[in-house]
Amino acid sequence: MPAPCQTIAQTIADVVARRPVLRPVLQTFAPLLEARAALPATLAPLLEAGGFRLPEWNAERAGQGAPLLAGTSLAGTADALKAAADVLLPLLAALPGMAGHVGGLASCLAKDAADAAEALLAGDASSIAARAESAGVPAAVLAFALEAALGPVLRAAANMTGVTPWDSHPAAWTQGICPVCGTFPSIAYLEGRTFDEKNAFLAGGGGKKHLHCALCGTEWHFRRGACPACGRDDNGVMELLQEARGRQGERVDWCTACKSYCPTVDLRERDTAPDMDTLAIGMMHLDMVASGRGLHPLKPSFWNQF
Repeated sequence: MPAPCQTIAQTIADVVARRPVLRPVLQTFAPLLEARAALPATLAPLLEAGGFRLPEWNAERAGQGAPLLAGTSLAGTADALKAAADVLLPLLAALPGMAGHVGGLASCLAKDAADAAEALLAGDASSIAARAESAGVPAAVLAFALEAALGPVLRAAANMTGVTPWDSHPAAWTQGICPVCGTFPSIAYLEGRTFDEKNAFLAGGGGKKHLHCALCGTEWHFRRGACPACGRDDNGVMELLQEARGRQGERVDWCTACKSYCPTVDLRERDTAPDMDTLAIGMMHLDMVASGRGLHPLKPSFWNQF
């Protein structure tokens, strides 16, 4: 039986109880996190109306490292993207450095949100930069806003598919990027111990590693000794950074070869499973330590750039 999952509010309360200094940051992001979590349920009908569904799983493409959405048109997501932006842009205005850009972002997203989202997924930095310049906003700000709006849309699409191959057959996807959208993870976790409901003395060891997509929230199994960024899995290539006390299973897994890192939580050391998107922000103290060691995050975000 897996550990019970915390809500966003419970995860924030847990982090703040241990690290009061993070209260202002988490309270600033809380409305955005709550809104993003609620949106997929309301966006699903818009995706249905637009005729958008995730492509069928193709084992051959997956074996070549191509995520589901690679090369896929997002034209059917236009209405859902607009609805997500209408909800989220006012909340983005509360974040540091965002208030003066909301007008330009709204104009850009109202005009060609689906095309811009395709450019984001394709990693087309030049297209994002050109759109940002036209809207009068920094490219990083536009990318962050696009991710905020696209994330709930893709989560709604993923929820519509039911069971996915990487859930039942971990070997179906072995990459360090998301099998749905191709984004790097914002956080990883090790499975907690499992207990037999009929016999409290029977327990599984847990500890399998899962990566959590920073964009669409998809989770997939990954090799504990391998680096998601460069793929190296030599003995000792992955090292840990963690606090001496009170860490609640929180740590940084980093690669000695490419110097990338990912915040990780070991659920075997916790009674409850946190909301992963929230905890990714709540571990920014370890992001600071990693930055001081010259490491760089798998997925750069507003809270891990120092």
